[in-house]
Amino acid sequence: MRSACYTLKRNSRPPSPFVYRSIYSFVSRMKTPRAIDIWLAKICNLRGPLAMISDPPKTRDWWPALEDLRLKDTAVVVLNTSIENPPKLVRHLWNNSWLRVTVDGGTNKWHSFVKQNSFDDLKFPDLITGDLDSANPAVVEQFVSLGSKIIPTPSQDETDFTKALKEVKKYSAKNCKSIDSIIVMVNMCHRVDHFLSNLNTLYKSKTKDLYFNEDIYLLGRNSLTWLLQAGTHRIHVPQSLRLHPENNYVGFFPMGSACNECTTTGLKWNLSGTLMEMGGLTSSSNTFNGEPIVTITNSSPLLWTMTMGYEESF
Repeated sequence: MRSACYTLKRNSRPPSPFVYRSIYSFVSRMKTPRAIDIWLAKICNLRGPLAMISDPPKTRDWWPALEDLRLKDTAVVVLNTSIENPPKLVRHLWNNSWLRVTVDGGTNKWHSFVKQNSFDDLKFPDLITGDLDSANPAVVEQFVSLGSKIIPTPSQDETDFTKALKEVKKYSAKNCKSIDSIIVMVNMCHRVDHFLSNLNTLYKSKTKDLYFNEDIYLLGRNSLTWLLQAGTHRIHVPQSLRLHPENNYVGFFPMGSACNECTTTGLKWNLSGTLMEMGGLTSSSNTFNGEPIVTITNSSPLLWTMTMGYEESF
């Protein structure tokens, strides 16, 4: 095993899919921990789609109604974006999550949200991260006086979003806490470069360069976006979306490379073993067909985005 991996490491070309699958099959039979999978990808210097760290194919269930998440195992991150979600939903997510983080100018935006909605029970941020070039010093000082911890991340080689995710990982490890989900409040509308940068970080979060086992959701004004790794997925559609599918959109797009085969059920326009690629077929302005579950089987990572259809209770 050691000699095989040493040869791959010395090889100037990336290993073939067959070689990687053979190694993976061997360690799987030994019931080797998942960490070995990540280690193999690193020492074999994988690139491109093969760098995506993923388990053997299995069915993954998703429950996009945010109120259904186990918030005690969730972190909430506020980027430098206006908070335009229903205030009661934001309060629910923020107060019930295990970890609360504001990122640079997002600290100002969170402070404004608190003042505008006159909530007197909102918890202060646990962490304030970023290079802090756009955070109001007076606002930061106020939160620090309440108990917030400042973690400066001055490096300009990565975005504040990427650096914030790394700090969430460090903090949870330091506190021996395993979290399931990270909800990131983002702006999907104003700046295309920021929008694409956020998608890039989302994609990188499942590669060997920035691996996160946690589910990362991008929460926009009225949308939820996340990554579907290669495999089979069951998305449980909230009832509010099933009742009025004409008012709610769905989109899914290949990420990192073409998706050679994609099959879906539960949508108005389904696919059957279809090739999806930029410059070719993608699925936008799709919607639900009224069924309670959407299934997707995809050979490569897809970006999934959908309207939220907030429950009336929020």
